[in-house]
Amino acid sequence: MTSRLLSIQAAINLVKNGSLLAISGNMEMSPMALIRELIRVGRHDLSVICVGAAAINADLLIGAGVARSLEFSQVSLGEFGFAPHFRRRFEDGSLSGFEHACPSLASAVQAGAMGIPFIPVRGLIGTDYMRIRPDFHIISNPYDEQEQIAIVPAIRPDTAMFHAYLADTEGNVIAHPSQNSRILSQASGQTIVSVEEIVSPEELRRAEGSIIPSAFITAIVHAPYGAYPTSCPGRYEIDNEHVRTYVEASRSEAGFAEYVKRYIFYPHHHDDDRNAVSLREVSR
Repeated sequence: MTSRLLSIQAAINLVKNGSLLAISGNMEMSPMALIRELIRVGRHDLSVICVGAAAINADLLIGAGVARSLEFSQVSLGEFGFAPHFRRRFEDGSLSGFEHACPSLASAVQAGAMGIPFIPVRGLIGTDYMRIRPDFHIISNPYDEQEQIAIVPAIRPDTAMFHAYLADTEGNVIAHPSQNSRILSQASGQTIVSVEEIVSPEELRRAEGSIIPSAFITAIVHAPYGAYPTSCPGRYEIDNEHVRTYVEASRSEAGFAEYVKRYIFYPHHHDDDRNAVSLREVSR
């Protein structure tokens, strides 16, 4: 475990400019502390894959100039409206996008975890996905040549990042069961996880959630409130007021620059696990 438990700075140093980064989460369980650190250290030209429906996590990476391209099935702030930077950058053509249906994205990550180059996906033939994704192809089913089926390429990220509930002292992790974090970890070259709490192996075995063995984990960052301002179900709710502040600030370049200065480069932020806690305090 000592080799896996890293400071947030050391963990983010594992992410290289120009690499393929996968993130999970939406308005809950987004790895926001890790994302803010990516911005602080000036990472850029990342090809970002949003595993599942993305939200403020992806939008912040776009607005801060970290993301060069985005592979996604949906990006929305839900009841707070459109993701402002995502929408603006796609409308002006300054961000490359690779759109998926939810099943094709999940299947592509599954193929990456299985170590196969592509995977068949039903429901794509006859849709515009086959037009806008030239890397999606149609083949004959080798077991029934009368049937045509779409195939999509595997996704194998260089790095996966997600937020989880717990890690134990042996490096195992308990994640939210709906986030597909285990498959994402298996598909990726390295996996960086922020967690709310470090516990004993005995405590981890009693915890509910999706267990990810230490073999699939590269770095663990102890980051209480690491999903803030998104929620961590069972621990804390979404900060609606902070999200509204983000949306309002993102209406203009000057407003967003001030948001970044105050909430990401704020002068009294602390290192490591107190990073997200201090952001929460700044928002009050």
